Amino acid sequence: MIFLIDDYLLKRTEELSFIHLKNDAQLNIRNYKLPHDGLDMPIMIEELAESIKKKEVNEVITIGSIIRGIIYLLGIDSKFKHKKEYIEFLYKANPKIEEYILFQGLQALEVNNLIKGIIYFKCLLLINPKNTNALINYGTTVLQYRDKELITMKKTYTKFTKEARDKLEELLLIKKDEPLAYYYLGFIYKDSKQFIKAKLHWEKAIEHGIEEKYKEHLQALLIEVEDMVQYEKGYEAVLAGRPQEGLPLLEELKKRYEEWWNLLFFIGLAHRQLGAFHVALQYFKRVLELKENQVDSIVELGLCYGALGEIEKSIEEFHRALALEEKNSEVLCNLAMMYFEIGDKTKAEKYINLSFDINPHDEITIACKKKITGLK
Repeated sequence: MIFLIDDYLLKRTEELSFIHLKNDAQLNIRNYKLPHDGLDMPIMIEELAESIKKKEVNEVITIGSIIRGIIYLLGIDSKFKHKKEYIEFLYKANPKIEEYILFQGLQALEVNNLIKGIIYFKCLLLINPKNTNALINYGTTVLQYRDKELITMKKTYTKFTKEARDKLEELLLIKKDEPLAYYYLGFIYKDSKQFIKAKLHWEKAIEHGIEEKYKEHLQALLIEVEDMVQYEKGYEAVLAGRPQEGLPLLEELKKRYEEWWNLLFFIGLAHRQLGAFHVALQYFKRVLELKENQVDSIVELGLCYGALGEIEKSIEEFHRALALEEKNSEVLCNLAMMYFEIGDKTKAEKYINLSFDINPHDEITIACKKKITGLK
């Protein structure tokens, strides 16, 4: 199983120390023998220090302390070099090791130690990727920790979100009737603006008997998300080149969301696709009143003015967009074609070459370059 958050956890290896057990060490574990070269075993430093203070020398290192050290290490570093040997040790030392790790993870959650819970559940998943208790607890705890500790760390927040999503989706491949997996995945999809998937997963959570304490909240969310589902269907139709289908869905929403710039953008895009350039212009201007310097809307203004034959205005808008994103190959290509349109081949070649340097494999850029240079 692949884990996405190893890098975040690796710093916690500082909480571990290692002792070397020779292959003839007497561990009294049935049917277990240490490797020929012995094995370095992890021990929690804090636990080791306490044992040194309170125990006799021959009682400091125990099978239990080694087990806890291995669990912690594997929960931190899923690629550790002795992973295979450690997993064998765990199962030999305690045939019910999975139950033990799950219990310890749940105990950590009882005292609100989310990171420790994550480490325990992650270890359990490493040794048994099909353990459904580990999957649900790991996925949900990763989300709780993300919301509590990572709000201001955008990249790490995103990585934790993907980790939770992957494990909850994996759970549903094994156990299709787990309501909590549907519940939490619904929020992940909603946050990524996949409203249709969010709605379907929340409906599945109710269908599979989610607890009443979640059900009332979900029913309210399902009402709220209806508009978002309609928005998703509308903008996807527009992006797929079906403005006649998407525009009515989006315009109906405009009555309730007059200042939602994303919605207004796609209404404008639909009108532009339908050739209603004057109408489209008004929508893109309104977007820019709500969200200044929204580059896509500035580009759309340039395209609309170009289609209306107002080339100078079009050039002005593309330069405005270029001032915000100087490496935008689409803007450079459009600017080149506008200069070509007014017969300024020098500037047309300048901007198409800049566009080509940034994105040499783009088919539209290649076609425009051929048109401009071919008529020099």
